Amino acid sequence: MGQSPSTPNRRVGLYFGSFNPVHLGHLVIANHMLFMADLDEVWLVVTPSSPHKQGVDMIPEADRLQMAKLALADHPKLKASSVEFDLPRPNYTSDTMEHLRAQNPDTTFSIIMGQDNLASFSTWKGHASMLEQHRLLIYPRLTMGEPQRTAEVENWIQHPHVDIQQAPMIAISSTYIRDAIMAGHDVQFLLPDPVLAYIGNNHFYEERGQG
Repeated sequence: MGQSPSTPNRRVGLYFGSFNPVHLGHLVIANHMLFMADLDEVWLVVTPSSPHKQGVDMIPEADRLQMAKLALADHPKLKASSVEFDLPRPNYTSDTMEHLRAQNPDTTFSIIMGQDNLASFSTWKGHASMLEQHRLLIYPRLTMGEPQRTAEVENWIQHPHVDIQQAPMIAISSTYIRDAIMAGHDVQFLLPDPVLAYIGNNHFYEERGQG
């Protein structure tokens, strides 16, 4: 994956998440960042064990990765990554970034995150180093119908490496989809067709305790 010194760095946005399951909202954000944040690729990094979701049961990481691959199969610049599967757990973003920088010296990485995560970013392990070395691409999220703009968010927005993107606000979540499936509701317009079929064939989320 090395490049000649005269070749500009590949620009990759990293979109971390459990993707339990991946849904159309994720794809809208990834596609927006690809074209509007001057990226060459966006990787959906499937997190097997997040320190922010301890105690939450999820379907196996291999199945979540497979759903992400199915969702992105027709999008060559959007890719699913299992990089965290072989790293120590729980998975801290700062550790993953250190690993990726070492493995990809000719790639410039940006971190894609929701505005709600920016509000708690100061509690993240290694957050100062991450902010120094990477651009944060922030997309808005809705909470009770309103975007979150806390004092903490306002402070981070002033940083030159924090890029607030005017991405579409889509008020759907993996939690909503899991609950809907468990209740027997139709979610066909919230998931890519291959992902919907994969969930149905494996009977995922039909009982409580699966994320």
